[in-house]
Amino acid sequence: MINRESRRTGFTLIELLVVIAIIAVLIGLLLPAVQKVREAAARSQCQNNLKQFGLAFHSYSDVQKQLPDGGRDGRPTGQPAITCCSWDDQQVTTKNAAGQMDDRTGFNWRYQTLPYIEQQPLFDTIGRATVYATPVKIHYCPSRRAPTVYGSSARSDYAGNAGNVWTSSNANGVVVHPTASMKVEINRIPDGTSNTVMLAEKWLHPMQHGKDGGDNETWVNAGWDECVVRVGGGTFTYTLPTTGASVTIPRVPKPDIEAPNPASGSVWNQQFGSSHAGGMNALMADGSVRLVQFNVDPVVWAAVCSRNGGETQTLN
Repeated sequence: MINRESRRTGFTLIELLVVIAIIAVLIGLLLPAVQKVREAAARSQCQNNLKQFGLAFHSYSDVQKQLPDGGRDGRPTGQPAITCCSWDDQQVTTKNAAGQMDDRTGFNWRYQTLPYIEQQPLFDTIGRATVYATPVKIHYCPSRRAPTVYGSSARSDYAGNAGNVWTSSNANGVVVHPTASMKVEINRIPDGTSNTVMLAEKWLHPMQHGKDGGDNETWVNAGWDECVVRVGGGTFTYTLPTTGASVTIPRVPKPDIEAPNPASGSVWNQQFGSSHAGGMNALMADGSVRLVQFNVDPVVWAAVCSRNGGETQTLN
């Protein structure tokens, strides 16, 4: 009988290490590509959200002969007046328990447009608390967060453009205070609908979700507040809660990572911003969606945030 020497068919240690190294390199090359694809998909979804809001605003204007407004603080006629911090109906508990809808006159554009984004059942929901606690998917930019409820209320990643000055009495943007002397209609925007911002993403640090002064109130009823509207143009001065130092910055779109992130206290951000790389999505009044670079000229940005300034500036 002839003995045959057995042969080894496995890999040597060196060969295994080489294979592992090659796989690690390939994964390292693939991950950035995958991340870019995911971000591109998220940016596209964010743009689609804004397009849906554009259709809703136009449809609302066709029916109501004015655009949705930014909401207000206060109470219905006959109830003790308040000036902060949302629209209150003292009879809400009694009415809802009896199957009656409470007074929602002061609710903002997010509630007003619900019937126009296929959310009529939510608009008609009797329980105010249920409306508060129901997140609507298109109100969330997927690059920032999934639909989320904080405590007992949902939020929104989009804010109305109130203009280039922070004022409730004479806002010169597209989304104005309900008591403004002039209501805004889609066909009455002097600077042109293609040159005027209607909605955009709001500026919010990743660690301040649900806490920041512009993200701490319920999505449909925050009154005239940074949770609901933002502005462009001029500067924004705020006090750092941690040090008490005063900081002044231009009101142009900025990346979320640069937003205030106080360890305690709140900062009420007044401007727009985004989690996207390189720029922010903005809905123009004509229904188109534009990518606004973070390095946009402050003069140009202020111009496109006002509806009636007579400026000739346009976004590139």
